[in-house]
Amino acid sequence: MTLKEIARTAGVSTATVSNVINGNLHHVSADTVERIQNIIQESGYVPNQAARSLAQRESKVVAVIIQAIPNENIFRNPYTAEYVGALTVELYRHGYFPLIRSTDDYRDVVADLRGWNVAGAIFSGTFPRHLKNIKSLTTVPTVFTDCYFRIPGTNHVGVDDVSGGQLAGDYLAQMGHKRLAFIANSIDESDVDQHRLQGFREGLAAYDITLTDDFVLPTPANVYNPDLLKNLLQRPDAPTAFFCASDRVAAQLIQTLNHLNYRVPDDISVVGFDNLPTAELTHPPLTTLAQDIDQKAHLVVDMLIRHIKQKDLAPERTLLGVWLVERQSVADLNN
Repeated sequence: MTLKEIARTAGVSTATVSNVINGNLHHVSADTVERIQNIIQESGYVPNQAARSLAQRESKVVAVIIQAIPNENIFRNPYTAEYVGALTVELYRHGYFPLIRSTDDYRDVVADLRGWNVAGAIFSGTFPRHLKNIKSLTTVPTVFTDCYFRIPGTNHVGVDDVSGGQLAGDYLAQMGHKRLAFIANSIDESDVDQHRLQGFREGLAAYDITLTDDFVLPTPANVYNPDLLKNLLQRPDAPTAFFCASDRVAAQLIQTLNHLNYRVPDDISVVGFDNLPTAELTHPPLTTLAQDIDQKAHLVVDMLIRHIKQKDLAPERTLLGVWLVERQSVADLNN
């Protein structure tokens, strides 16, 4: 059944049918909407999104670009799964559809954006070495998330990672911990990790506690290798607590510590970052720095839609706060 046939069957104009299909219901009565929707359902009519985009000269596709190793399953990362899911909900709310792409090569991304005829793009966790090239070659409205840079004309939504690190340092120091370690996701590549580490050092410095470089682990290698972690914990000056740059790393750390017969928090304390649902499922439940991922997705999509609809808007930057969620993974050494 064609759109014209639906209109003739319903006794309305094709414009009215088009409005119902596109959700523009302000000037269509409830009875008419129901009648048209019933005909659409009975006929099995499916709108041709590509044809509609061409006719309206407006794409409803938004590229969601995730920084990742080639051929990596990005949804194994619980943060990525949570964030992309939240973005999808927000894009649907505005009548847009996500096209998800994961890569570490910005040249592929730029070529794809041109070929897909997208309305806009959202970049998540893009490493600094790519940002200038992406910005200079991308002509569609774009919002970057969790990227630290100072390139003119960019839209950005992030979280206050420095403040999060400070809260972690302040909390562990108040709990009596003086020997601390930091575990990053990829500190050489990720400005997010660097800012969380910076804040952690600042939080500890307020208590005259120094985080030594040998207790800054640039990747989770020690966490995934029980022998490396065991060697670290057998040192005379072994840390009593770890601040991890993500809940994913913290959960793996707790699992490895349990395997090595270290009790959390009795022997070793652990703090994460993100407050993902997995933080409540670790044993014991994880104390962590929380960010509002749903709110971040909401702000990102709203910002992008504004710039899609009004191309001459000034660039926007938004930074979301974080807060400590205390559970049972940190021991109080003051008692």
